Amino acid sequence: MAESLLFGVAESFIGKLASVAVQEASLSLSVYKDLQEIKKTVSLVKAVLLDAEQKQWQNNELREWLKQIKRVFYDAEDVIDDFECEALRKHVINTSGSIRRKIVQNYVEDTSLKSDMIGTRYHTSNK
Repeated sequence: MAESLLFGVAESFIGKLASVAVQEASLSLSVYKDLQEIKKTVSLVKAVLLDAEQKQWQNNELREWLKQIKRVFYDAEDVIDDFECEALRKHVINTSGSIRRKIVQNYVEDTSLKSDMIGTRYHTSNK
């Protein structure tokens, strides 16, 4: 079970790279190709991890390398989390701006319609 821990971390990282929010944000920020390359590289590293994790107890250098890889994955996940949060924050701001705009537009249209109705009633009652 312990030997698959780093493999699971790599899987989780790839999953984060594939999330809808990250994909959309990467497209809007023109880093989509970069994220695809990272995803491809992590997939290649992941292929070696299971074997390396099994052999780490026989090789101290390999064990240290795996520790470093684990820290890199956690740091990379943090960066992706920040990236995703920023993308979601921008989405909320953009959405709330359009909602605000729609509310104001509806208010203006409603006020204009009521104004027209009052004007028509006033004009009709004065005849």
